[in-house]
Amino acid sequence: MKEITTDLCKFSFRHKARNMQEKTLFEEIRNGNIEMFGILFKKYFGSMCVIAKSFISDTQAAEDIVQDIFIRLWEKRREYEEIPNLQVFLYVLVKNRCMDFLRSKKNTIEYTETELIYQAETFQDLVQEEEICRIIDDAIAQLPVQSAKIMRLTLDGKQNKEISEILNISVNSVKTLKYNALHTMRSRLEEKYYLLLWLFINKI
Repeated sequence: MKEITTDLCKFSFRHKARNMQEKTLFEEIRNGNIEMFGILFKKYFGSMCVIAKSFISDTQAAEDIVQDIFIRLWEKRREYEEIPNLQVFLYVLVKNRCMDFLRSKKNTIEYTETELIYQAETFQDLVQEEEICRIIDDAIAQLPVQSAKIMRLTLDGKQNKEISEILNISVNSVKTLKYNALHTMRSRLEEKYYLLLWLFINKI
């Protein structure tokens, strides 16, 4: 029980720390720091597009929605006094804009009332799944190039033999690099390591 309480305290501390970092980031953006805005864009654009594409089948429209969100965020940055959780704020903006898009297409061949209700109900699942992928992708990006390639290929469903042929290395090298990569990611992900195991189940 004591260990569980300690782990929860650590998680709570890190969650608060991340929120504080993003709060500082947005304060810089409010003050017109375009470099910090670029960091925010790079950090969330991909995951926001994935969520948008989960709502609507039009890929270009989904990307346009996300780009417009960032443009408006920059233009109206001074109107926001404080954003407690920047990540949630951005994802909710995506949902709302996508729902507006779907409503504009309501009762057409592409979108029906049933689809609107379904998309709204599954939003939380979409966000959680994409956030897991974003966290794992960030961790993989910090690995050495060859190890990162192996982990990405594994996530794509490739087996060790296939990976060895693609990268022109031995199967044993694939296994060793994958093991080392998992060990490294475990220390970096800490309490989120179970997310990595969940993604890799039946793939390793």
